[in-house]
Amino acid sequence: MNRFTQSNSRVSCLARIVSLLVLAFAATTAGAQTYPSKTMHMIVGFPPGGGSDSFARILGQSLSDQLGQQVIVDNRPGANGSIGAEVAARQPADGYNLLLISTSQAINVSLYAKLSYDLLKDFAPVAVVGSVPNTVVVKAELPVKNVKEYIALAKTNELTFASSGSGSPEHLAGEMFSAQAGIKMVHIPYKGSGQSVIDLAGGQVDSGFNTLPSVINMAKQGKVKILAVTTAKRSATNPDIPTVSESGLPNYDMSTWFALVAPAATSPEIVKRLNDEVNKAIASKEMKARLFAIGADAADSNTVANANTFLRAEVEKFRKMVQAISLKND
Repeated sequence: MNRFTQSNSRVSCLARIVSLLVLAFAATTAGAQTYPSKTMHMIVGFPPGGGSDSFARILGQSLSDQLGQQVIVDNRPGANGSIGAEVAARQPADGYNLLLISTSQAINVSLYAKLSYDLLKDFAPVAVVGSVPNTVVVKAELPVKNVKEYIALAKTNELTFASSGSGSPEHLAGEMFSAQAGIKMVHIPYKGSGQSVIDLAGGQVDSGFNTLPSVINMAKQGKVKILAVTTAKRSATNPDIPTVSESGLPNYDMSTWFALVAPAATSPEIVKRLNDEVNKAIASKEMKARLFAIGADAADSNTVANANTFLRAEVEKFRKMVQAISLKND
């Protein structure tokens, strides 16, 4: 083979490679342009009735309205949200399989010695959706009216506090509260907020550190009493409820956030499309009103890069927090 023939062969090979790349790009672009064309699934790692479920259904309805495709919420509860995350990590990375994560999944990275998935490697962050305050909430018959009385009672009586699971934001909120207040309480873990709130209203447990959306209706009905919110500032949706910080435990701050992610191999074009749609949803008056009604706040508009930075920072923050209170699960 002479040099001319070799040169032509190399050019021909290069042309084929370029052609294949162009075709692949065209196919990806076309797929992104026609996306979505069928039903979508949003996995939630907690049972119906809790904060994650409420957020997922509100976001899912908004995305359904915008995209013209049904978004089905798929509850896969267990292990503080880890079971749902494990299921989602194994789904096809086609943009039709999504996962709504919360503070819980960021905590799990440090809480569990072994996870069958890697939150930062197996998922592509799409957007931060919003957040809710946690609350210090007690059963209606508990003889306390505020945080100071609650702490005083806990110093002379063995009180129980419920959460949506070991290592959940509610659990950490309770442990942080106990440490700062100098008290010891018995933790009663549940598989989600829904049942824990029912048992709290029924008097089976003394107190909880549940999210505001999961207890606000019970509080309005007089079935539980909300003593304070756990965030640094009062909730915009319920400004009459004081903060823990202003009630006697300075600098106490804990909240629960929610974010949408997709399997890591999902194409950047589809992730960007989803980010655009989520930002459109959380900026809408309709979704803001739905979240406001349950005591939650929509996030500010955020890029895919912002969401990625946020998630990594939260994982590191809770790593330090879990180490500080010596909390660990197998």
